[in-house]
Order: sequence, then structure tokens, then C-alpha cells
Amino acid sequence: MQLNTMERKQRILRLAADHAMDMPRLDSGFWFHKDLRDNYYFAIHLLAYVLNGAPEWNEERRSAGEALGSEMLLKVLTLQDQNPDSPMYGHWPLNLGNDPASAKPHVLPVELMGCLVIYFYEAFKQKLAPELKSELQLAILHIYQSPVYRHPLESMHHHEAKHTALKLLLGHQFGDEALLAEGTDCARRLLAHVRRFGFKEYGCLPWHWHWIQALTCAYEVVEVAAARAVTAELLELLWQLRADYYLRGAWVGAHSRLWPHDAPKDTNTPHDYIQFGDFPEPERFPRLEGAALYTYEVSEAVRERAIGRTEAAEVKRLVRFAGVSGEVDSEAHTYAYVAPGYAVGGVWERRTEFDNEQLRWDVSLPLDSEPAERGVNQLYFFHPGVNYAPGDDRHASDYGEVLLHKDAVIQLWAVPEGEAEALVGCLPKGEWRFGECSGFGKLGELYAAFYSANPVSVEEKADRLSVHSAMADGLNGIVTEVWTVEEAAAAGLNSLAEFAVHMEQAAPGFQTEPVSGGFSVSYATKRKDALTMALPTRDTAAAGRLLREVNGGPIDWNDYVIS
Repeated sequence: MQLNTMERKQRILRLAADHAMDMPRLDSGFWFHKDLRDNYYFAIHLLAYVLNGAPEWNEERRSAGEALGSEMLLKVLTLQDQNPDSPMYGHWPLNLGNDPASAKPHVLPVELMGCLVIYFYEAFKQKLAPELKSELQLAILHIYQSPVYRHPLESMHHHEAKHTALKLLLGHQFGDEALLAEGTDCARRLLAHVRRFGFKEYGCLPWHWHWIQALTCAYEVVEVAAARAVTAELLELLWQLRADYYLRGAWVGAHSRLWPHDAPKDTNTPHDYIQFGDFPEPERFPRLEGAALYTYEVSEAVRERAIGRTEAAEVKRLVRFAGVSGEVDSEAHTYAYVAPGYAVGGVWERRTEFDNEQLRWDVSLPLDSEPAERGVNQLYFFHPGVNYAPGDDRHASDYGEVLLHKDAVIQLWAVPEGEAEALVGCLPKGEWRFGECSGFGKLGELYAAFYSANPVSVEEKADRLSVHSAMADGLNGIVTEVWTVEEAAAAGLNSLAEFAVHMEQAAPGFQTEPVSGGFSVSYATKRKDALTMALPTRDTAAAGRLLREVNGGPIDWNDYVIS
């Protein structure tokens, strides 16, 4: 039976509460030391479930759950710096180290956690024990009296979205009309900026969710009409963006920041499950945050945009990077080809994002497809760069250029001497056949093919196949294309063996110019589209023209719009 949004929310709330009850505690009494916030997030989900009646628990478990949640919440609240003379007044520590009592305050926790402190208090103040209610009130007062949220808009990013939400929440909480007006004005300016320049934190899962969660706190708590109207508009816009890059639990296309729980498998999924519910419920919560507390439901238009897809569509967006001044310092063109059962997409421009976590492109499978249940749901290749560590398939280098066209991707690399000597590839598990420089797989209802300019080696791991392909004189290239089983059958290909034979015969031609060192490839897709790409020289800084053509013509950048 299909659950509705509120039923799925209650399901996640119960799962999070069960998780909190079953987690081992450290000697300090906390569940986590690496990130104080995780203690708070699980504690408020546990308490919310109990205070809402915990219908699936017996009285003994309910009593134990309330005691544990209250104790954990009090332990978190006592670590706030409540000294008005301290430069970190109003803040909490982030990493608790070996001695939580002596952990130093950090600027990050109060941002989203502060919004959720106010949100939780407002939602449950009538049911809270007097001591806990008093400590929450005190923590909120110290946030209000501190400068933690008193920052002007400058970069127009997630930090400022959370500061804006705090201004709205605190203005409401303390009847501060000036602060409410300031928060409302900031929200309007953020909305106008995103509409004018695009969303600069494209495909950035942790930060996109922080925008949504902070603004949801404000939308649900602040009753002033002007504030509620602008937060509603921002939430609709943010969820529309999510829907455009959504595929049954997967976040498709390029990412400007991703954590290990975002790639090569989408596992931070409770918000998607609650709002859309078209894939299996999450089994773990790498970033629980406020997931199951909100009552906000996406509009029917957003839901239909996300789950009503019946045909493949291209999503072409232009992002212009600008701060509050409006001066644009760079641009990015993001592309996604989203079909009902798979997606292919990426970003044309290489950017060094925070912690070097840009994912240039990938093929995404939905989380309800058979291979994804057994392992990763993303297929991609990259050249390792800063922060890369073997086994963690993130952190690409600055090198390489891409060509994105529907369900095919080309990337060519010209790497200077002294850099990493091989490409890394990540493949979902399935039925695979490999050649010297190629691989052909059946992934549920999808066939996938990749070709490398140089020989490949494949290592099977618990949740993926890991591919390595060495550079040859600093050069290498990958061509990837995917087919549905219906498309293959229409071409007379009814098995992986037949698909592999056909695709081997359609292999691209990689060429190196012996004098200039130019590196090129040509490929004819399943639609007979001719893709051509060429790097001018081995030295990517040298003068020369990067060639990227589809059917003999250049890429039409006019198709990419801010929307």
C-alpha cells in the first residue's frame, strides 16, 4: 500500500527514534564526538516520536526514550557558550574531541542547529518537562542576544540563508519587528539573486538541504504574512530545482559538493522519501538533521515534476557566480538528460569547489533499480586530484574536458608529468563483460558501455566495480553511453552478449597527433549523432582551440538558461 507524505514522515521519525535508542553511547554519554550536531538531531527525533505518543512502542520503551532524549538534549545545550563577554558567545562546539566539556565553540553548529532549536521548542513547548523547556528558552535567548546571526548578505550562499532564517525565527520569538523586517528583506534579496543568477550551489546536497531546512523552520514558525510569503516562494523554487534533478531517490547530474554518502551512492534520502516516496525507505541516516520533523509538503506541481516523468528531457542551466554586488566572476553550464529509468549529466566547466568535491559527470540509476539495491547507483570516471584517497571515489583533478550529449559523455585528459598516473572508474554492480579497453554491462533495465583510450583493469569490491586505466604519455579518454533494454531490443540486441558485440564494433576512434600532441576522439551514438572532441596539446595551458562538436556543429550555449 502506498503511504502518504505524513505516513512516510512518521515512518522516518520512528526509524530515527529506534536508531537513537539502539546506538551505543560513548564514555562521555554522547552518541557522537565528531559532530555535536548529530547528538542533537537524533535526540529531537527521539523526543518528537515519544512526545507524539510513540504508538508502536510499549510504555517502558516510551519512558526510556523520553529519559534518553531529554538527557542527550540537555547535554548538548549545556555546551553552548553562554558568556556574553566571550568572542564565541552563543556558539556550540563542533568536534567534541576526547573531552567534550573542554571542546572549543565553532561557528557552524548554531546555523542550522539554532533554527532547529527554535523549531523544536515551538513545536513541543506544551509537552516538554519544565527543566528541558527552561534550558531551551535560555539557549534561544543567548542566540538572540549574541551576534551569531548578525551578518549582512555578501556571498548569497547557504550560510546566509541560515542566518536569514535565524533572523526571522528570532524576530518572531522575541517580537522584534526590526529583526523580522531585516530577515524578510534578506529572504527577498536571496530569492531575487537566485532568480537572476541561478543557484550557485548546484547539485550541492548538504547545502541545498540546509537552505530547504532552515527556510522550512521559518515558514512553519513565523506567522507574519510577508515573511511567510517569501519563504514559501524560496521553498517552491528550491524544491523545483530538486525535482528537475530527481530520479527515484537519486540526485542526478553535476555536483558542486558531495560527501561519501552522496557518491557513488545516494544515501542521504529521508527528505526525498518523505516528499516523493517512490523508492524504498532509507535504512540509515548519514545526515538526519531535521528530516522527519517538518509538516511542510511540496506542491502538487513539484511532486508531478519529480515523479511524473514519462519521457526523457534535457535540463540545461546557466549559473552565473556573483555575490551581493551582482558582479559576475565566472559561469557554469550544467546539463542533465533525465529519462524515466536513468539519467546522464554533468557540468561543462571544471571548478575547484569547496574541499575539491565537484563531480564533473555521472550516469545515475534510480534507487529502486536492482543493481542499486546491491551497491552503488552511479557510474563515472575521473582523474584523481587534491584530497583523493584510494577507495574514496571523489576529488578529481583540474584536468580534462567534457562533451555531454543526451545519454553519451566524452571526457579527455591531458595530464602534466608528476600527476596521478591513472584514471579511476566506478561502476554499479550488475552483469559485466570487459575487453582490453572497454566494458559492457547490464544494470537492471539498462545497458551501459564505456571505452577507454588505454587498457583497463577491474577490481570487484563489496558495493562496486573499480576500474583503473593508466595514462599514456599523460593522455587518456573515456566515452560512455547507455541504452535501455527496449532500445537494444529494437536494434535486435536481446542479451548482454549481443549488446557487447554490437558496441565493440561501434568503438570510438582515439587519436594522438605525434607532432603537436593533440588528442582527439570521434564517436557515433546509438542515434547516429556524430560526436567529435579534441584537446589541442598535452599542455592544457598552451594556446590552441578545444574542439567539441555534435553533428559537425559547435555547442549552442544559448540553450542554457537561468530558470
